[in-house]
Amino acid sequence: MFSFATILFHLRAAIAARAARDRTLSVWYVAVWARIGRMGARLEQLIALWRAGELPQARTPRARQADKLAGNKPDYPTVPDWLLVHAPEVAAYGSQLQHLVSSEECAAFLAACPQAGRILRPLLHMLGSRPLPEPVRIKPRAVAVPGAAAPSSESAAFLPAVVLQFSGA
Repeated sequence: MFSFATILFHLRAAIAARAARDRTLSVWYVAVWARIGRMGARLEQLIALWRAGELPQARTPRARQADKLAGNKPDYPTVPDWLLVHAPEVAAYGSQLQHLVSSEECAAFLAACPQAGRILRPLLHMLGSRPLPEPVRIKPRAVAVPGAAAPSSESAAFLPAVVLQFSGA
């Protein structure tokens, strides 16, 4: 059975070979090669922590802030399968990743470690594979309290008019 490390190693080798042949985009290929390497290292670290039963707690989402280093980041395309357009020989690795992600062990890993989806989604997107299912998030739902009168705008800050209920399993 393939592992993420094996697939990403061969994917990076194919990108390196393409960069050696196509000198016009070699700097861009090296940036993509390094990005996939960082993705693989983080993914393997999460898998090792999951197998050891020491996963870090998922952080609570926070509001996005403007990235201060946006000028230093390489600009990656955002269209699906953009890497296949520039390096069609990497298509096989996208299907291998898709097969690995659809396995039962990987499904259990993704359920226990939603942080891994944040690594895998861009990788599958650039290779044109089917996306991962979105993580299930519990969203608060405002429900009016039966028999409660609607508060005026002045008393809205002092009288709770809704009760938050969480939907989920």
